[in-house]
Amino acid sequence: MEIELKNIWYSYDSYTYVLKDVNLVLREPGLYVVVGPNGSGKTTLLKILSLIIKPSKGSVLVNGRDFWVLGDDEKSLIRKSIVYVHDKPVLLRGSVRYNVELGLRLRGEKRGDEVLEYISRYGLREVLDKPVNKLSAGQAKAMTIVRALILKPKILALDEPFTFLDNTKVKLLIEDIQRIVRDGGIVVIATHYMYRDLEDISKNVIEVVNGEVATLSSVKKNPTL
Repeated sequence: MEIELKNIWYSYDSYTYVLKDVNLVLREPGLYVVVGPNGSGKTTLLKILSLIIKPSKGSVLVNGRDFWVLGDDEKSLIRKSIVYVHDKPVLLRGSVRYNVELGLRLRGEKRGDEVLEYISRYGLREVLDKPVNKLSAGQAKAMTIVRALILKPKILALDEPFTFLDNTKVKLLIEDIQRIVRDGGIVVIATHYMYRDLEDISKNVIEVVNGEVATLSSVKKNPTL
């Protein structure tokens, strides 16, 4: 799967642009790392790559086709291949089990054993029937990551994925990112810290400054990130 951004501009208020003439191509498999200061446009870039928001100007090509001119059925089918995880956990009223399985239910899919495997892996089995508003920040973040992983996306976009996670869960997530890349998928993350274990599978560092892609280079050329 390939996503290309061509001359992308985006404004929330029709006056100030948070992204300015961005050109970018993501080809599988690989990890793409988006870095930049707060307010630089990283989150907006991830949401456009994830087909959540439509750019104000420019084109988003999916396998060479302009996504935003496709019919609703085609858009829906493509979106099933892409999962975006917010920097702060997005929780719906109900139990951990209800929240974790939500994506599967919306898609009409069942993966019982795999769901329990991921829940156990990220230490959530004991809180499976607990209301989500009783979770710690780390448990809530782990839950949203599990909710994404069980969908087996071809493209996984993670906004500051390591915040709130302890060292054990950070290691688990890195292992899962490595697995997705080995299986031929794309992972794109916005992060303030580049873990050394991710460097070998990273294709590019994308630096965003003031809404523009300032640099696009190999991670190994930026060892201090």
